[in-house]
This record gives sequence, C-alpha cells and structure tokens, in this order.
Amino acid sequence: MEQLTAKRSERNSNYELLRIIAMFMIVFVHANMYLFQFVNGKSAVFFNGMVNGICNIGVTCFMLISGYYGMRFDIGKFVRMECMMITYSLIETVVLCLMMPQQMQGAALLEQIVKSFLPFITRKHWFYSCYICLLFFSGYIQKFIEHLKKEEFARLLLLLLVLFSVLPTLFYFELIPDNGKGLVHMIMVYLIGRYIRMYKDVRMPGKAGILFIILWVLNGVSHEIPIQIGGIYHHLCKDNSITNLIMAVILFYLFKEFKFQSRFINRAAGSVFAVFALNDALVLAVMNILFDRGFQGAEGILGFGMLTGVAAAILVGCLMIGEIRRIIFDRFDRYLANVAETKVFSRIKSWCERMEKL
Repeated sequence: MEQLTAKRSERNSNYELLRIIAMFMIVFVHANMYLFQFVNGKSAVFFNGMVNGICNIGVTCFMLISGYYGMRFDIGKFVRMECMMITYSLIETVVLCLMMPQQMQGAALLEQIVKSFLPFITRKHWFYSCYICLLFFSGYIQKFIEHLKKEEFARLLLLLLVLFSVLPTLFYFELIPDNGKGLVHMIMVYLIGRYIRMYKDVRMPGKAGILFIILWVLNGVSHEIPIQIGGIYHHLCKDNSITNLIMAVILFYLFKEFKFQSRFINRAAGSVFAVFALNDALVLAVMNILFDRGFQGAEGILGFGMLTGVAAAILVGCLMIGEIRRIIFDRFDRYLANVAETKVFSRIKSWCERMEKL
C-alpha cells in the first residue's frame, strides 16, 4: 500500500522527458553548424534540412509545458535561479577563456565577467532573461486570463498568432524583429499552454502525426531553398514561424498521452537550464578539440550519427554539470533564498504597504 501511494505521488515524467528532448534539439541545432565537417557528400544537405526543420521548436516546447502547468512568482525561486545562472555563466567564461584566450582579454573579458554576475538584467542568455520576466508577470497574466471568457481568450490568441506568427511567416517582415527569440513570443506560447490546460486538455487526433511530418518536411525544404530577394533571406525555420508553433503543439499533445514515472528523468530535467547556459561554449570547446586532433567526417548516415552522438554527449555533459552544481550548492542557494524572502522581500513588502496608507 505504501509503495502504491509513493507511485501516485511521483510526477509524470512525460513532460520532463519532453523538456530534455527540447534541450537536445537546442544543442543539436547549434552543433549542426559543424554538420558539413562531419558529413561528407551531397547527403549533408538532406541532413541539414532535417535538423533545422525540427530543432527550432525546442524553446517553444519548453514554454508550452511551462504554460500548461503555470508559473507563480516566488522571490526565493528567482534568487535560486540567479545563483544557478551565475555559476553556469562563470563556468562558461572559464571554458571560453581556455578555448579562445586571444579573444577573452581586456574589455571583452570584463564584459563577459560582468554579464556572468548579472545574467538576468544583461540578457546574457536571452531565454533565461525572458523566462524570468515571464515569471514576474505570471501572477498578473493569470488574473487577466481568469477574467476572460473562453471565446475572448481564443480571440486574443488568434490576434497574437496573426500579428506575431502568421504575418512574419508569410511576409518575412516582423513587428518585433527578433525571430521569436524574445518576450512577446514567450508570452504568446505561455498563453497557448494555459489555454490548452483550461479548455483543450483533450486527446490529439491520430492524423496530427501526419501533419507534423508534413510540416517538418516543409520546414526542411524551406531552409535549404529559402526565398532570396535582394537583402531578404526568408525561410520557415524560426522560433515564431507558424509551422514551428503547430509542430510544437502537436509534439506537446503526443507526449501528453505518454504517461510514465521515472525519478531519473525527473531529476535530470531539473538541470535543463544548465543546457541553456552552457551548450554554446561546450559545443565550441568539443568541436575545437575534435578538429584540432585531426577529426575526419564520414559519408552519409555514419557522419550524421557521429554528430548526433557528439550533441548527445554535450547534452549529458551539461546535465551532469547541473547535477553536480545542485549537489554542491543546493543548501547555499536555499539559504540565500530564505534570506531574500524573510528579510529583504518582506521589508520591501511592508514598506509598500505603509506607503499605500499614506
């Protein structure tokens, strides 16, 4: 009976696995920049389209999960995350100094160090800064959508999609020129996740998988045969492309039905921000080491398999660094979070309450 109760209390690991897969997509799309050094021959073009056709949905999948479960501002959580990202940023700085000593000097090194100690406000890692902003706004967003009727919420999402996804996909030009790597896209995807949880928590039709493959192929072809007119270079493989957004929603629904428990998966998913922070530096480091030692690519699927293995190894390395950091600093993080909650934040709150009474 006790074992049964323990099993029921465990989190479902379907979405935690999707978080890890989303992180692998992010690592893979960065490692894929070296694809043509791994894959010899014409097949490299096919693999390049295949990777870029799907891997740009990683961030969107992550935010859909956050929207589905909802976020709640907590000063302690913010402090813990800031401590975590400072550590990762300093590790990244060390890696860059080792790999690029000539570039990491003077003003460049000083800027890197300053950003490492202020990762949120300097937007050192764009996703993290946007995520924290969304964390700050999450309570107000929830109050706002609770006052909307289902039809009003749907119309709001439709308007957001048209302005910030459909139009940039069709016409290249963007109202927010960030290719979806910014707060507007994050809020939009978060709201889609909330809408799914509130009104569309249903099973995905079986044919959705066929649509997913079609959009994947469309994205891949678009990446390899982009529209080029003057200074315009347009393809569908952007974070805010409607094709990517639909693919992410379909993948989210597919994993929604895939329920299982794994403490290992849940534990590993707790270190995904290490991937956001470290993957660029580790990709650079690993590739430099490989090519400095005379690495040679291979034909077709063999070369692509080697690149896939390297990307997977970098993902595992990031997660391991995250886990080691958690083991060493978890107690210290919690202490700082407790201090922030009980001494700093509580005093600010009481001061604001006194000001309101004046």
